[in-house]
Amino acid sequence: MMSTVSKWMCHGLIIRVYLILEIIQLTFLRTKRHREDIMKKILGNTGYTIIELLLALFITGIMTSAGYKFYIKMHNQTITQEDISEMQQNSRNSLQEIAKTLRKAGYKVGSHPAYSISGDSLLVFFSETQPIDTVIYYLEDYSDEDLSEVALLPEESRPMKLMKKVNSDSPAMYSGLIQSISFSAVSSSLIQVTLVVQTSRPDEDYDSNGGIRTRACIESVNLRNIAM
Repeated sequence: MMSTVSKWMCHGLIIRVYLILEIIQLTFLRTKRHREDIMKKILGNTGYTIIELLLALFITGIMTSAGYKFYIKMHNQTITQEDISEMQQNSRNSLQEIAKTLRKAGYKVGSHPAYSISGDSLLVFFSETQPIDTVIYYLEDYSDEDLSEVALLPEESRPMKLMKKVNSDSPAMYSGLIQSISFSAVSSSLIQVTLVVQTSRPDEDYDSNGGIRTRACIESVNLRNIAM
């Protein structure tokens, strides 16, 4: 027969074991809940981070696209300004060249005509290296190959080149991208030169004339040798 003391000891041991099991179970449940809470936070944070990333990518895409468009626009504007500057310089150089030669017209030629105008051609006569020096200015069409090398133009745009021929020398191109040139005698000693030049490529931001910018210039030249 188990004594009363032994019974109480066994009963106490059982109670301790039960309490230990309860504590372990509670600890496990708390740990499980804690893990679940952590996983929820991780999953929640992961979802928020993805949204942030997508939003950042979207904003970056918009900024990149806007920056690229701005760069293209500025690049095109720079090219356009260069074309306009070249066109203006071309017109000034051409008119100055013709005016310089015209001022020699009639120098020491006696009764010989000082100049002759035929359509878009101008012949200037003077005596400098020969009894009668002759300088001719006229327009000539580009060949397709030559035009493709100097301009990026639609097929319907066909500018010409200003040619210069001195005495028996071979003709040489003085300037290009000329739309038209005309010479008119305002008086016997005053010649008016009208020149229209154009850019070498269309401007996307210019709606008129197929995007081709033009510049018309007029120069009046006093023939001082005739005036004398």
